[in-house]
Amino acid sequence: MAERNIVITGPGRSGTTLACHLLNKLPEAVAVNESIPPGKFADRLPDTAAVADGIQDFYREQRRAALERGVVLTKHLGGVIPDNSKGMVDGVRRIVVEKGKIPVGKHLSPDFYFAVKQTGLFTAMLPDLAGRFACFAIVRNPLAIKASSLSLEPRAKRRAREHREGDERPRNPNARIRYDPGLDSRMQKRKGEGADAVDMWLLRMHANFERYLEVLPPEHIVRYEDICESKGKALSVIVPAARGLDEPLENKNLNPLYAGERERVLLYGERLLASEGAYWEFYTRESVEEIMDGLG
Repeated sequence: MAERNIVITGPGRSGTTLACHLLNKLPEAVAVNESIPPGKFADRLPDTAAVADGIQDFYREQRRAALERGVVLTKHLGGVIPDNSKGMVDGVRRIVVEKGKIPVGKHLSPDFYFAVKQTGLFTAMLPDLAGRFACFAIVRNPLAIKASSLSLEPRAKRRAREHREGDERPRNPNARIRYDPGLDSRMQKRKGEGADAVDMWLLRMHANFERYLEVLPPEHIVRYEDICESKGKALSVIVPAARGLDEPLENKNLNPLYAGERERVLLYGERLLASEGAYWEFYTRESVEEIMDGLG
């Protein structure tokens, strides 16, 4: 059963939600999106094996719910996992999904493929999860990741809006780092050395890609660009039936929305080009320059 319990992770804005959306089109497959609150198992730290036990229990509970009650817990939009968790609302690109139980909507046998997508938590926990689950990472050109993030509603404005709307959910912005003390230590050291926001982003990108390279077989690291070009077929390494997908997918690395943050994207791009990092195992500097040139 371990090979049918699937971990999907990757840097945020790398196409992990799209992967879930596509996998849910397949028979005998269910993929849920960010079902586990980032701080859910923080009280088990520093025992990462105990955290992994909790994650394993979560898989069992959700499998049982899918089979016995026909529902799963996930972030969704109108009862469906969309291809993107962000959308335009009143002229602002922001989160449009909510968490709740939704119907599975298909017949499942007991050994169905069950994928859970978590970005920060699963990346941090990947060394402990790799021996218990089939683990995969979805990656994307680092500058496209940053451009997508910069096009979103700024965090301060989002929180002010949520406050006005009466959303008082507790925040836990440091949950991801607390699961990965090694990265926390590296980032604190760099910050103490005077690193700026771009330096810190480059370190996080390098650390993410480095972890995928160290822990996962090469074929378990799937590029967003290849998912789009193959019309979804690249996901067949996760669920074999995906080789039958033929979805009209658009590579958003040159999204016109990114031009709205042109100067900042160019700044990150220039610093990225001058850097060294594990991301260059997957992307060329020419691919970064192409995004920069596409900003107009």
